Amino acid sequence: MKEVDPEEVKKILTRLKTVRGHIAGVERMIEEEKSCEEILLQLVAVRSAVHKTSVIIAQRYASSCLIDAIDSGEDRQEVLNNAIETLMKLNQ
Repeated sequence: MKEVDPEEVKKILTRLKTVRGHIAGVERMIEEEKSCEEILLQLVAVRSAVHKTSVIIAQRYASSCLIDAIDSGEDRQEVLNNAIETLMKLNQ
């Protein structure tokens, strides 16, 4: 991700640190033999944090990376097809 606003980078890194914290929490919970329900709820938090981070990066991708690729002379249809394929993977 080139030429990204430092505030945007900070936002993304903060979200990734949250993900790391949630994962560490899941590891501790497993070591402490917490209930499956508690662990699953923590995993829901992990998934949510990863999804929110993905959305931020996808927005950046759609608003800037695609335009940069097209402006640099890449084939417009190929760029759009690749973008659609990549973004669709977020929903799988």
